[in-house]
Amino acid sequence: GTGFDKGGTENVPYIVGMGRAAELLLEEVRVDEEEAEEDLGEGGENDDHEEERGKDPLVVESWKHHAVHMENMRNRLLTKLQEGFDEFQSRQNNYASKAEIAVLVRPNGPSDPKLRLPNTLSVGLKGVQSGALLAKIGNIVACSAGSACHSTDSTSCAEGHVAPTYSNILKCMNVEPEYAIGTLRLSVGPFTTKEDVDMAADVIVKEALRQLEG
Repeated sequence: GTGFDKGGTENVPYIVGMGRAAELLLEEVRVDEEEAEEDLGEGGENDDHEEERGKDPLVVESWKHHAVHMENMRNRLLTKLQEGFDEFQSRQNNYASKAEIAVLVRPNGPSDPKLRLPNTLSVGLKGVQSGALLAKIGNIVACSAGSACHSTDSTSCAEGHVAPTYSNILKCMNVEPEYAIGTLRLSVGPFTTKEDVDMAADVIVKEALRQLEG
């Protein structure tokens, strides 16, 4: 809570949003089922198999399909960010090896990507203040800063007048301060395209490099 909420207060908007998300998933499953039945034609399954086939297996398969797509988009986003910083460091000639170049962009969480949420990328950008970055690109790319400013004035934070801090969650995850302060949280969805990912990465990289070069 924010300090203004009573204990036990239900987050109604989020509950409604979760319910609507479930409805949309089931609606998509029904569409997929209808298309499958059309493909089978009159010689396909009869109604006796409807109950046997059920809805739950279709929901699971739909989720798996979306999860694979989102994981691919999440991985592409991380790769594009790393490539953008690669170019910067190549120009600056700060490091001698490819392995050292990669450390400017570090994903937070389990080292095994399969253990992370398929739709979410928490990534630390070394040398970047994510709060200031978000103040610049927030109207273009929907993302959250993993670091927070003590000031309620985002302009003061963006201009560097207030020192940034970062969340206790990142501290508990043992994320090093230089990455935690530059952490962004980004999400992809079932309908996120490669073009969406590439555009977002380009916007983030350009603003991050502006900070680093400034």
